Amino acid sequence: MKITSPIVSVGLPITGVYEKLENVALFKELMPENLSHFVSSEDNASFSFSLKGMPEIFLEKKKLTPVSELIYGAPEGKLPFTLRISLDPKSEAQTEVCYTFEGEFNPMLAMVVKSPITKLLETMAEKTKTL
Repeated sequence: MKITSPIVSVGLPITGVYEKLENVALFKELMPENLSHFVSSEDNASFSFSLKGMPEIFLEKKKLTPVSELIYGAPEGKLPFTLRISLDPKSEAQTEVCYTFEGEFNPMLAMVVKSPITKLLETMAEKTKTL
């Protein structure tokens, strides 16, 4: 299953956007209003969150490609999924950002999680505009 957010434009240079999105504590600011729990690790390597009515989601840094892409994913042994954040410089002071969720789920689970994940990515993209 693959879900992609709308591409949004951020009024910051690509290095500034990358540095902000590399800081896992910042993700709390990108979450929807129905956030019920958020914890970031002290070593800036992972975070977990839950939204009302949803199970807790754990994400850890998997692969960081300086100033172009950040990949966060589920810890080993959990349902396999990734959150890819792609950055594209449009000018010295403008960066486009896109969130892509990819997961390997059975059809029933995919049907259940598709709508909440789509809404989550849309909210994160919208809030990214104000970094």
